[in-house]
Amino acid sequence: MTLAAARPPLTRSPYTVSRMSLRSAMAHRNLLYLLSLKELRTRYKKSIFGWAWSLFNPISQMLIFTVIFIYVFKAQAPVGDPSGVRNFPMYFLSGSLPFNFFSITIGVSIGAVQGGAGLIKKVQFPHEHLVFSVVVAQFVTLMIEMALLTVGLMALGNNVLPWLVPLFVVLGLLAFFTSGVALALAAANVFYHDVNYLWGILSQILFYATPVIYDPRTLDFTPIKVLAQYGPTGSFITAIHNIVYDLRLPSPLRLGELVALSVGTFAIGLWVYNRLSPKFAEEM
Repeated sequence: MTLAAARPPLTRSPYTVSRMSLRSAMAHRNLLYLLSLKELRTRYKKSIFGWAWSLFNPISQMLIFTVIFIYVFKAQAPVGDPSGVRNFPMYFLSGSLPFNFFSITIGVSIGAVQGGAGLIKKVQFPHEHLVFSVVVAQFVTLMIEMALLTVGLMALGNNVLPWLVPLFVVLGLLAFFTSGVALALAAANVFYHDVNYLWGILSQILFYATPVIYDPRTLDFTPIKVLAQYGPTGSFITAIHNIVYDLRLPSPLRLGELVALSVGTFAIGLWVYNRLSPKFAEEM
């Protein structure tokens, strides 16, 4: 049976489609490994600093926002509860690193299917791997960045080591959530190239609607505060701040929300991708 014939019927539910697609993806995990390795190797090819560029961007952002908020606006850094740590650069990095993973992964994934047009037309394989390979490569980068953040927090006396397991669980859920959004937008971009431009605008809005540079507890009760604390990206970043900055577990309600968001978004994104993927070769 060919891969095309093995694709799940389009009338099935998102969860059924997701389960069957994942089985196909696992059967071709070697291809996913090779595509992810290629993504990692070619990202900084022919650059002098190589992988260091993945750190320069968040560090430059940290320096800019630190100067603006601490030295220009004289704002106070959030106080970790119950850790007691008060350090704006560490607060910023603990939110910006996972947010950048989400934003950059989707931005790159949107063009992944178009970029793999030649492969799609010539070879039968799970097309989802074009997106998954980007997610895997960015997740590896995130792990390196979070490891360095852990060292920085421990240097300040914030012992993050006992909290690395729950942190990895939340980051894994973030990867599933990101994959779902990336799959849906990558598939839509094949037919409507406006998606790429719209994402550039939306990602900027999401950055400021997510508690990366401010503590949402200091805001008045407004729709902005609700979005910052309970919006999709706000929920993930708040949970990560709880773990690495506050040194406490997110509330059970928060964890339940993250599980529902990640599983539901991934299933729907994979369903949308499988609905549209049979038309990719014709459209490209």
